[in-house]
Amino acid sequence: MEISEEEFEAIENDDQTSDFFTPSEKAAMRWAQVLTEKGYHGEPGRPPVSKDAMKEMKKHFNDAQIVEISMVSGFFNFWNRFTDILEVDIEEGKPMDSFTKSTKINPEDYVAYLRECWWNEKQSD
Repeated sequence: MEISEEEFEAIENDDQTSDFFTPSEKAAMRWAQVLTEKGYHGEPGRPPVSKDAMKEMKKHFNDAQIVEISMVSGFFNFWNRFTDILEVDIEEGKPMDSFTKSTKINPEDYVAYLRECWWNEKQSD
């Protein structure tokens, strides 16, 4: 999936009022923002915003999808903090080449691995 320059600008400016995104995409982006900015805490003069964001998410996604969106958002928050603190520039050059090469996996092998060691299910032939 590629994001056009116009869509990228809409995300940076105000994705919630943009015509580029569907209501479900807007809900997911708002949820990611709440997670990233810790909008679930609230602070003096700024109440938590997570309940309203969750209501919107439930209009468009089931529980499993909400968990997945939360996991992906959380992972990228972790990844950004991890690479920032270690001053790892993954945008170009050798580090990015190494990362790209490390992500090539066979989906069947991965599912077999999960079935065997994590899901505790062995596929019978």
